[in-house]
Amino acid sequence: MKNRILLLLFVLPFLVKGQSNDVISIGKNDSLHSALLKETRHYLIHLPASYNNKFFAQTKYPVLYLLDGESHFNSVSGLIEILGSGINGTHVIPDMIVVAIPNTDRTRDLTPTHTDLDNTGQPQEYLKTSGGNNNFLHFIKDELIPHIDSAYRTMPYRVFVGHSFGGITVINALYIMPETFNAYIAIDPSLWWDHQILLKKAETYFQHASLKGRSLYVGQANTIVTGDTSVSEHFESIKSFATLLETRNRSGLKWKYNYYDDDDHGSVPFISEYEGLRFIFDDYHIRWTKMLFHPEKLKEQFTKFSAETNVQFIPPEDVINSFGYNMLNTKLYDLAIQYFQMNIDYYPKSPNVYDSMGEALMKKGDTKKAIEYYQKSLQLNPTNDNAKKMISSMQAPKKS
Repeated sequence: MKNRILLLLFVLPFLVKGQSNDVISIGKNDSLHSALLKETRHYLIHLPASYNNKFFAQTKYPVLYLLDGESHFNSVSGLIEILGSGINGTHVIPDMIVVAIPNTDRTRDLTPTHTDLDNTGQPQEYLKTSGGNNNFLHFIKDELIPHIDSAYRTMPYRVFVGHSFGGITVINALYIMPETFNAYIAIDPSLWWDHQILLKKAETYFQHASLKGRSLYVGQANTIVTGDTSVSEHFESIKSFATLLETRNRSGLKWKYNYYDDDDHGSVPFISEYEGLRFIFDDYHIRWTKMLFHPEKLKEQFTKFSAETNVQFIPPEDVINSFGYNMLNTKLYDLAIQYFQMNIDYYPKSPNVYDSMGEALMKKGDTKKAIEYYQKSLQLNPTNDNAKKMISSMQAPKKS
């Protein structure tokens, strides 16, 4: 539609948030009763700013499922907003829905086997309820995900993020239900758990599993105690896991490991989430300077990423629109038309795409076709006053 300047689109995602003057909300608290867990489970949900945008066509969104939701919901929602919404021209990742799961019995839900021994071999009272992880994962797969998919516009691409015990929950999910999530971020995972049971499973799992289209990012903190010459089992277990991936992975899994020497167990989540998302969506990243004058490169990139993930991704309508108006404002009409035609191909039910094409054809001097596209926009959106105005101006008798 009318002259969507690039700068406007960069700031639009934060402007469209429907907030009152004195309250800023990043999401909401909801719940469902779990028959598997025999309890009501609360969850926090963040919708991207574009979710309720009326200007562009409604689309479906990937979903990020986040463990220890009460601790990480705010930071991860903000991170997604910055990297995915287009603020400052940043389209590093797609806009995503965030579903954060707070804990009820963290030890029960986030440990794969029962043991009351900690990583030093000492019994601990807080570990007595351990071992319910498989049941918890089935709650996510069989109850929470279908509930979210029925309530929101989701696409079949999911990211699973967990820290510490949550980290081994992410790895266990990759082992027992790899089809449930497309990408996994395990942050300083407690792979020491129960005599390294998940680490031992990795020795053969990654040689035989079929994980093409899946991604795993492992972030490790510096948990070495100054002055202690022995290295903790926690630290060594993660290092060994990375070594196994490097030497024995035959599964087709795309993976990356990073060690953060300047971060401890508590500070490592945010940087791991940031770099993990960048790694997972590296081939999605819309690099404006490389693509702005090359519509074919934008299309090729998303075709490649879709093939890599086995999920269809298409360029966002607002991005294509911005590219087209950049060309239009510099009078590169043929390039503008290529971008606007791309938007029509991807979003044929959006009134915006026909309005934009109408403007490009009008400025190029093809009045007849311009009117046709504006009329198509009006058919889809009878309240489009801009299209009415443009049609009227082009049909008006020219003064002699």
